[in-house]
Amino acid sequence: MADTIDLLQIKIEEARRKLSEETRRAIDAVSWKATLIGLRESKGYSFEQLGDLEIETELLLCGLLAPEDYPKELEKRMNLPKAKVDELVNDMNQLVFSRMREELVKITERKRIFESQPLPESKVEEKAPVGTLGINKEEIRVLDKAGIKIIPPAGTPDLSTPEIKAPITPPILTQKFSDVFKVQMAQTEHTLDSAPKQTTPSVSAKKEEPKTSYPKGADPYRMPAE
Repeated sequence: MADTIDLLQIKIEEARRKLSEETRRAIDAVSWKATLIGLRESKGYSFEQLGDLEIETELLLCGLLAPEDYPKELEKRMNLPKAKVDELVNDMNQLVFSRMREELVKITERKRIFESQPLPESKVEEKAPVGTLGINKEEIRVLDKAGIKIIPPAGTPDLSTPEIKAPITPPILTQKFSDVFKVQMAQTEHTLDSAPKQTTPSVSAKKEEPKTSYPKGADPYRMPAE
């Protein structure tokens, strides 16, 4: 008997998962199991009869039991006369099924109103990149592929191609390379401040004419031997 009930509960859970979300919410909105306990107190049903009533009601709600078969199953399972069954069905309609129907109408109506309303526009707009008003990076790439070049205003970087700066030589390297070609003269205590400095002869200075050892106008080849 316990195994049969467990298999039946598995079928009920599987059928419940196939119901629409609105139907499940409407069923859960009504505490119908608490209503069954109240019927026991007012009608004097046994716990076993309440168990059968709960199972048959779950089968009906999940679609595993047809509505026209619901009174027949209650009469057979609960062992009640037909008059008592009709009274019980009326009580279930008023206390359980009608309330579930009302909840389903409310849920469906709220969903319809929500879907009919337009979605509010986002108040937060994406900021356009500097220099390309109204055009983002993705649009710039698409335009570039199509042969359309976006020229940003002066003073703004081009977003389509990253700016590549020339490498800057560190100052320490510049100083190092310049010091290689410097020749410094070490100054000691023997160095005279008044030491004569070498001067470069002027380019405009005329070269001295070589002195001749023979008289002017004489034949150099007939000079007397000394």
